[in-house]
Amino acid sequence: MTARSDEPSLGRLLGLAFIVGTLGAGAAIIVRGALMRGIDFLYHARDVGSGLAAQPIWIRILAPAIGGFAAGSLVSLLLRKGSQGVADVMEAVALGRGRPRLRIAAAQAAGTVAAGLGGGSLGREGPLIQLGASVGQAVATRGTSSRRAHRALVAAGTAAGFAAAYNTPIAAVLFVLEIVIGTVALDIILPVVVATAVGALLTRAIVGGVPIYGARTFTLVSPGEFVFFGVLGVVTAIVLVGFMKLLGLGERGFHRLGLPRPLRAGLGGLIVGLMLIWLPDVAGNGFEPVRGILDGKFAIATLVLLVVAKAFATTASVTSGSPGGVFTPTMLIGATLGAICGELVAQIAPFGANVVPGGYALVGMAAATAATTHAPLMATVLAFELSGDYDMVLPLLLATGISTLLARRLQRDSIYTAELRRRGIPSEGTVAERLAKTTPARDLMEPDPPTISASAGVEEVLAEIAAIGGRFLYVVGEGSLRAISLTNVKQLWAASLRGEAIPAQTAGDIAEPIMTIGLDESLLEIAEKLWRVDWGELPVVDPSAPQRPLGTISRRRLLGALDRELLQRDVLTTRIFSLGDRADSADYIELPDGHRIRDIAAPTWLIDQALDVGALRNRLGIIVVAVQREAERNAPRRWIDAGETRALRRRDRLLVISTDDELARFQVGPDRAA
Repeated sequence: MTARSDEPSLGRLLGLAFIVGTLGAGAAIIVRGALMRGIDFLYHARDVGSGLAAQPIWIRILAPAIGGFAAGSLVSLLLRKGSQGVADVMEAVALGRGRPRLRIAAAQAAGTVAAGLGGGSLGREGPLIQLGASVGQAVATRGTSSRRAHRALVAAGTAAGFAAAYNTPIAAVLFVLEIVIGTVALDIILPVVVATAVGALLTRAIVGGVPIYGARTFTLVSPGEFVFFGVLGVVTAIVLVGFMKLLGLGERGFHRLGLPRPLRAGLGGLIVGLMLIWLPDVAGNGFEPVRGILDGKFAIATLVLLVVAKAFATTASVTSGSPGGVFTPTMLIGATLGAICGELVAQIAPFGANVVPGGYALVGMAAATAATTHAPLMATVLAFELSGDYDMVLPLLLATGISTLLARRLQRDSIYTAELRRRGIPSEGTVAERLAKTTPARDLMEPDPPTISASAGVEEVLAEIAAIGGRFLYVVGEGSLRAISLTNVKQLWAASLRGEAIPAQTAGDIAEPIMTIGLDESLLEIAEKLWRVDWGELPVVDPSAPQRPLGTISRRRLLGALDRELLQRDVLTTRIFSLGDRADSADYIELPDGHRIRDIAAPTWLIDQALDVGALRNRLGIIVVAVQREAERNAPRRWIDAGETRALRRRDRLLVISTDDELARFQVGPDRAA
């Protein structure tokens, strides 16, 4: 029989993308429906802002606090540690690392609904994107062992979640390309497009097909308006960079309080509740106020107050511990800034009598989105799809381009890449370049290199080199690390074999200076250093103690890492790290020729049967290393020794080492393989 390739066929991949789009959009629709039904039940209103506006003041104050406390409690109870965000999705898609968890995404979505019902100032797009990505991960885990396919399906789920949140399929694709991946990856585009189309169709069939802010038609009055749209791009960039800094201050401030998450989230909700006394429109994600701003229903004084209040309310909600996004609140801030600009233009410009401030609000929404995400094309298309107004495309492109350019000058990172940088993951460059920059020397080095004291005699040096059988001996005990190679001692060795007297030298006398690699230097930096030397390895040192080597990295080791990280293959090496730890505990293990290590679902023919590891290896050639099993309800999966497994369960996963042929035989069973 023929071996099954790790890479699924195009038809199979697109079929999996269809499933991801359906399930990802379905999950998003459920969350949206739960929020809408909850608002209707609690307030008998279409949105939480107008619902709270009709309530007594004490309810306005307490509702966000109760919602925040409930959201924080839900997340704390359902998640034992940590959480996940869009940065985790970006890491999984762009770098093929990390696994968005459906359980975590569902818990955070439940928390978002709780906080949203209370009037918390946060968006739902973050949890919906994470739900879609987690669905993509779940489908990929069960449908394929290919790392490339995993990345593509997580990206497809992300796009499906975004499309379901805003009913904007083209912007969803651009969100993945411009923000999540950061570059055009052809192997991901097709699954993303399929999942997005399916998700958008399902959303429109259930929720409706019109733009979520209603169809709009804004007309340009004069070419002179482009000057004001450019000014709007500048102002929006400055304000939104300030907003991102405010989010950082809020996060640090709430963290310093040292309160449990439910209390922190409740305190953040209370802050929002106090604002609702005077301005109920800051409640919720800002969807209804944006609609009102586009319709010109707000006075300029209210707009100014709304910009400030929404920024602080969103900071209080999101950074205090309530799960949710800032994407939609950001659009409200941008729409408000645009409407203010439009009102001023209507009053001061010669052509102002015919200016409609709503058009400026639409452009402000896009400019604000571009300033925070550094994705001008996505922001432009998003605003167009939200309104259906093609006539505003040129002002949108102008304002988003200026806003993105200035925001990048004022703050290097977008609202999403800032978290990646805190993890030491760069967001610039191609995917291969980012992978190379995020693989540190500590993961690649072979530990315990041979060393000798600088005061050791030549006879001891010769004996040590003969004993280790290697090419290098590292000399320690002096100010800087040096090395002795076979080239250094070959004449002395020849003299020793001829029985001639050996000069009374020490290891320090014959050692040569050598270039070193820092523990945290990247694969890219290591490759550059190995290129500049003639010998095949370099020592790795801790910069705080550079006189003693911690390990070595050879060109052979480097090639294995390049195969694994850049080519995304498990042929030469595999990357191993301890569960629960991050990449600082990783190692690269060489695999036998033709073998790969894989995480696969337990074959159906083995379910409820005893797992005889020795018999499987003798009969089918496959090595079962461990079994992954859910320990108990709501507990994370854990690896157990394969020899301890009495019988396989239906949801077990196996860690195996095999060739492609051996894996194919194992998956169908010995009877059919024969």
